[in-house]
Amino acid sequence: MSAVHGGTTVGGGTDGETPSVLEKIVAESRRRAAALPEIQPGASTHSDFAAALRRRGEMPQLIAELKRRSPSQGSLKEGLPASEAVRLYEPYAAALSILTEPEHFKGSIEDLKEARALTRLPLLRKDFIVDKKQIDEARAAGADSFLLIVASLTDAELTEFIAHGRRLGMEPLVEVLTEDELRRALALDIRILGINNRNLHTLEIDMGRCLKLADLIPASRRKELVLVAESGYSTRQQL
Repeated sequence: MSAVHGGTTVGGGTDGETPSVLEKIVAESRRRAAALPEIQPGASTHSDFAAALRRRGEMPQLIAELKRRSPSQGSLKEGLPASEAVRLYEPYAAALSILTEPEHFKGSIEDLKEARALTRLPLLRKDFIVDKKQIDEARAAGADSFLLIVASLTDAELTEFIAHGRRLGMEPLVEVLTEDELRRALALDIRILGINNRNLHTLEIDMGRCLKLADLIPASRRKELVLVAESGYSTRQQL
């Protein structure tokens, strides 16, 4: 099964000395996460993010995203309220992605809470998750899924965060950029796999990356996975 996501996410490599865009953002995220208090996540909304993406139709299912700013494009619609984004996207989307990273994307957890109050569509918390407290925070705000970036986490962290999310009724979207990251992801018990066309280390985009990496997934795994193509899609022909 397949879906398309319009957002920017992950990276692929640096010179080992100068921190990449991804490395800088992840370091900032770790500092913010360390300052978070313990949060009671609350009950699941029982909105199945993966099931929403599995529905068949003439076109791939769309994950529409509230993103006010990005490192690659600068200002997008910084003044757009979450309520207006929900109104615009709800008729066309299978699910919504809400950017909550505050510095580079001008999002907030309050946007997620506002969206949850206005729609029954499944919601993805789009952020740089590095701590279980962020997953609890996402659940408390009404998210049904959250992003895990393989490039920014160890295999132990990925395993821990996937299991923690499932205990809360949340199936994460696990995102890769390279063949090595794909290999790491497929070695884990994942159900939603995102392949990003954009390299957040360098902000370069390669629209052939999703198809190239998807071809490397064994047929047996492809049948059980929801595949999400991420970033760069702007025309119906590309979809």
